[in-house]
Amino acid sequence: MKKGFGLVLVLFFFFISCKKEYTTVDGSSKDNFNKSIESISSKLTILQQDKIQEAIKLIYKFRTEGTDETKRWEQLYELLNGKNADQIFDIAEEVAKENKISWSSTSMNTLDSSVFDEELKSMTLEEEKLKQIEAATKINLHFSPVSNNVENNDGFYLYPELVDEEGNSITYDNLPLSLSISFINNGTVVYVTKKTITSSEAGNPSLKKGIKIPYNMFDKNKLSDARVDVEIKANAGEKYLYGKLKAIPIDLSKTKEVTNSVEDEINNQVSVDNVKSFIQYIGNKNYSKAYSLTKNPKWDTEEKFASTSNGFGTVEATNLLTTEVINTSRDKITIFALYQIKDQNGKVKTLKQNFILKKDKDNWFITDTETKEIKEDTWK
Repeated sequence: MKKGFGLVLVLFFFFISCKKEYTTVDGSSKDNFNKSIESISSKLTILQQDKIQEAIKLIYKFRTEGTDETKRWEQLYELLNGKNADQIFDIAEEVAKENKISWSSTSMNTLDSSVFDEELKSMTLEEEKLKQIEAATKINLHFSPVSNNVENNDGFYLYPELVDEEGNSITYDNLPLSLSISFINNGTVVYVTKKTITSSEAGNPSLKKGIKIPYNMFDKNKLSDARVDVEIKANAGEKYLYGKLKAIPIDLSKTKEVTNSVEDEINNQVSVDNVKSFIQYIGNKNYSKAYSLTKNPKWDTEEKFASTSNGFGTVEATNLLTTEVINTSRDKITIFALYQIKDQNGKVKTLKQNFILKKDKDNWFITDTETKEIKEDTWK
């Protein structure tokens, strides 16, 4: 069952790309179902995005029958076909009421995972790490410009500070903590992104270690004025933590005007996928496939690339934590990756690295890397 949920639900919010706009569910196939849910969810607030996932889980659990997961999902596709977000929430609330489950589409409380018995169990290691933030009840969100010089300023930093009921800051480290962030302009969601932070230092404005949001991330055509509201959500195990910040000023002259968003989204997704594959191939010691994704002069031969003395052959395992697009143009894309490597002696290092990719013959190849930080760490 857990595998079934992973197969479909994870896809809902992971691939935000160049797809047809949907207002209702298309249950004609698994692919169309996923695409339509993605499209519907992208227009919802963060709280509603979480709630629609929970709603679908409830409906799957109590309104489909049998032991064959594929057939149960087909029942779900048919049941939700043609339904909009409000109708999905209505069905889920009806299911919750019928089964005496305390759940509402507007409640801040997350769905109790015990509803699904063994289907939704947390990992022990994850639970141990999350104890650091068990006292947290919300996120205080702060911001500051990247530069105080108006001409040079190209964006702003967000500082998500986890606090308890009394407003005291929560200290934590080595999680990492995954955040979903929505940017809203005059009531309309104009951009949704996911970021990962690893310690409470990210919530302290004085340290300047927050989340950088460049102005060119926003599509100028979607903005009716020069301010955005922000909603942020952190999944903290058995609960969600939320935060809001209103009216952050942005420089419209430094936003982007999308001329070919479909092609741009495809290029971005291909680049991210290639970086992920590269890191995973290195960890699996599949050097040939990893090398095929590169055109870096530093790695001029596969033998040099896979060297066990000074090449990637020294890496025993990799652990990819997060990736994100940080800069894009017609012929070059930069992907940031936070990942870990374990060497032959069992030593672990966490790397913050930029991968520069360039297009050649309809594919994007890694042509250079920029290492931002390397530190000794424990395996996450």
